[in-house]
Amino acid sequence: MENNKLIHLLILIIITFSACTKRVIENKDSNIKLWYQSPAEKWTDAFPLGNGRLAAMSFGGIDTERFQINEESLWAGNQTNPYAEDFRKNLTVIQTMVLSGEYSKAHDFGVANLTALPTSFRSYEPFADLNIKFNEQGSVSNYNRELDMSTGICRVSYKSGDAEIIRESFISAVDDVLCIRLHSTGELNCTIGLQRHKDAIVTSLADGKLNIDGQIVDIEAPDAYDANAGGSGEGGKHMRFAGRMIGRVSGGSILNTNKDLVIKHANEIILVFTAATDYNLSLLNFDASIDPGEKAEQVLEKVQNKSWKQLIDSHTREHSSMFNRVSLNLGISPNDSLPTDKRLEAFKNGAEDNGLIVQLFQFGRYLLMGSSRGPAILPANLQGKWNAREWAPWEADYHQNVNLQMNYWPADVTNLSETINPLTNWFEQITEISKPLAKKMYNANGWFSGTASNPFGRVTASASTLESQFNNGVLDPLAGAWMVMNLWDHYEFSQDQTYLKERLYPLLSGASQFILDVLIADSEGTLHFVPSTSPENAYLDEETGRKLRINSTSSYHLSVIRAVFNATLESAGILNIQDEVCKRIIEAEKKLRTFSIDKSGRFMEWKEELKEAELGHRHLSHLLGVHPFSLITKDTPELLEAAIKNLAWRQSNGQGGRGWSAAHSQLMHSRFLNGEKAYQCLQDLLNSSMKNNMLNARGVFQIDANFGATAGIAEMLIQSHMKDQEGNFIIHLLPAVPSAWSTGSVNGLCARGGFEVDMDWENGKLKSAIIFSKIGGTCIIRINNRDSKVSLKEGEKRKFSEP
Repeated sequence: MENNKLIHLLILIIITFSACTKRVIENKDSNIKLWYQSPAEKWTDAFPLGNGRLAAMSFGGIDTERFQINEESLWAGNQTNPYAEDFRKNLTVIQTMVLSGEYSKAHDFGVANLTALPTSFRSYEPFADLNIKFNEQGSVSNYNRELDMSTGICRVSYKSGDAEIIRESFISAVDDVLCIRLHSTGELNCTIGLQRHKDAIVTSLADGKLNIDGQIVDIEAPDAYDANAGGSGEGGKHMRFAGRMIGRVSGGSILNTNKDLVIKHANEIILVFTAATDYNLSLLNFDASIDPGEKAEQVLEKVQNKSWKQLIDSHTREHSSMFNRVSLNLGISPNDSLPTDKRLEAFKNGAEDNGLIVQLFQFGRYLLMGSSRGPAILPANLQGKWNAREWAPWEADYHQNVNLQMNYWPADVTNLSETINPLTNWFEQITEISKPLAKKMYNANGWFSGTASNPFGRVTASASTLESQFNNGVLDPLAGAWMVMNLWDHYEFSQDQTYLKERLYPLLSGASQFILDVLIADSEGTLHFVPSTSPENAYLDEETGRKLRINSTSSYHLSVIRAVFNATLESAGILNIQDEVCKRIIEAEKKLRTFSIDKSGRFMEWKEELKEAELGHRHLSHLLGVHPFSLITKDTPELLEAAIKNLAWRQSNGQGGRGWSAAHSQLMHSRFLNGEKAYQCLQDLLNSSMKNNMLNARGVFQIDANFGATAGIAEMLIQSHMKDQEGNFIIHLLPAVPSAWSTGSVNGLCARGGFEVDMDWENGKLKSAIIFSKIGGTCIIRINNRDSKVSLKEGEKRKFSEP
């Protein structure tokens, strides 16, 4: 009997291969191109290009081609971390009020005494527009505009009269430049110029060069617009910037006017552009010693003599080698031959289209590469790196109460681990700037960061008004502690011991130190985090009927605290560290409150039963123990059932219908192993807020939903967040695949422990899987709830087949 069980266990055939530690995957996806039959009429029709640092939107116009350009560090404002006078003293007062249940009084006291002007900071800004204005052309036919995500190349082609016109553009990470080629079988006659909304001078030079130089001049309200009623900081001359472009032609001439380049009778034009600012990451500020013009010129000098073939070949090799690590196929769709805008419209009208799901998945990976990878030094913001507005929505900040976290959830699992580097680089700097503030404001060691931050290292509370600053910032100094858990995930995937020791452990330990020093005990000795909140959600105060957010040790904060403590202790164990912080964590964990379940069996958002002000609120912060943390699993069945009931109840009242909230619901249902509901969330996201260019806009564009959808699709295909009793990661294959994806294949997804997985399935059942170990190690392979322990050497792979 036991032998039969073993035979019918998940592994029928195990084949061991020897392999090198780096794998090359041939991308056979049929849905890696977005394409359209007309130029972009608006920004949300245009194609995003990016190399992490530079970004552009290509419109593909006929009379005028527009490239709207961004450079990652070009922000208005300057470095400031305002906080209220006597913050520590008044924090003690408000803590007493909260522990006594005087929530309304505590709210009013906090708004009056724990907030500071200016309430917020200034915005990420567009760099410039590169416009190519064509002289009169013949009648246009056969127009096609496409973005090949596997090469990162945008291509526009059409006929103008009898002439064939082809344009290609990309932003090279190898050379750190925007490259544009225009070719015609006839003649190209056009005017090329750079434009910016303000604060810049454009100069046309001999030899086909265009320069743009400027400095942001911030003007305070009421003399200039300010999106924040509580102000965004002092005015003045702030960040300096420069752009450099060189053009060359074949078969014609190139002349310079005062501000433009004029091209006549050419059959080919090549443009190369780069940009720079005087931003210094090590200072989290602009730096007078940096000459942005010189920086840009040095980049351009290295490439100005390269041929188009050299530029495009080096870019394509590098981009494709990174993008093609993962291939997904969900079967042939009848709409595969439709232009992207038409197939998206058909999907919204009820058409089945798994190819569109593949496009969405791969587009998220493409966007992450384009907004967070070398040569970037800053992480992807609320808009990635793409923004056309002088004042972006929410300043395009680094929002750390789900948005920035969601940006990076697909990084490791979809085999783009190096996109974490800009996040780590920036995050280390803001924790350092935070340490003296932690002492002054909280009398605490370690570091903290509020919800909204920026390249200047804003860690103190920030929002549009004083009341919003209190609710969204003062009440949540642990937003950064949640953020550091993304870096812990990165370690779990990579198993990079050097990263853990030199970079991550100091961050985890510092977050734990801050929490330990701020926790206070009630009369019964239970430790509380006070004041506390649950991001952006409110309850109705029983005494006053007011909508309030202030509380004590919400489930959100309790989840963050437990997750950070667990990661700190596990890290210390791996590194063989036994320090005072770890001893204090072990003692503190015994005194924390437990998670609560209400009378109806639902997981509670606050430590007591309170009446919801908005039954279907978009945030799911109280369920972080399900995702992204692993505090609530099948090993805690009562809490898991309560969490499932809570999400079902919230969604029945309207949660998760649009944008990033739909993506987070999708991820939650994936962890619940409910593929059908996860798929419904994905459909809701596509149906409600997806623009023609596949960027997601919940009212206004925020990139987090794109990243969240990609992470959610991966989570439906593979999960590795749980461990067995021996500490081996459990790699669960096809944990939440919906019936709509009955047949498919995926190559190159990653699992924690340093593993990669290829697999294909049919009729909802796994046919075969190949597990590859990058570093060597042991894992548990789970298929249909059947487990098998596998040990692999570095570079070794094994094939599994279902009976």
